[in-house]
Amino acid sequence: MVSKHQPVQTSDFVQAMGQHAAAVCVITTAHGGDRFGLTATAISSVCASPPRLLVCVNKSGITHEKIGAAGLFCVNVLSEAQEQIAKGFAGMMGKNFDRFSLGDWGVLVTGSPALAQASSVFDCKVVQQIDQFSHSIFIGEVMGVDCKPGHDALIYGARRFRTLRKVMTPTQIEGEETLSF
Repeated sequence: MVSKHQPVQTSDFVQAMGQHAAAVCVITTAHGGDRFGLTATAISSVCASPPRLLVCVNKSGITHEKIGAAGLFCVNVLSEAQEQIAKGFAGMMGKNFDRFSLGDWGVLVTGSPALAQASSVFDCKVVQQIDQFSHSIFIGEVMGVDCKPGHDALIYGARRFRTLRKVMTPTQIEGEETLSF
């Protein structure tokens, strides 16, 4: 059966996706003694048991090739204070800028670079790669994690970096109602 439905125009899709807000992440890998990374928001959990997540990576960048070759990657969820790191790994500081000069980098389990101050870190080995036109979807089994509760994630939506709005809640202290975070 042939569908008579046609996909939307690319420009309409891009404009609508621009309204989607998501946590800003730096996807890293190490291969041949070198480190590679890029800024991305296209990540999602897949399942909790076994613990797996997915990342979507553009095939045109060197990091895509190196994730495939290494079979490893690390998702570093940036905190609100790490906008400069996001810009650096997005290439906004120049082609020859040393991206890893920003932040304190170490490793967890696989050897992929892990950002010490990240809101959370997921260290993964690739269990499946799915090619979709300009991007690949890498599904990773999570081999190690690091989490810093209270370090809220940096958000990107409507074509700009954003932070989570802090909602105040009423609290009773000695019979008086006060507001607290």
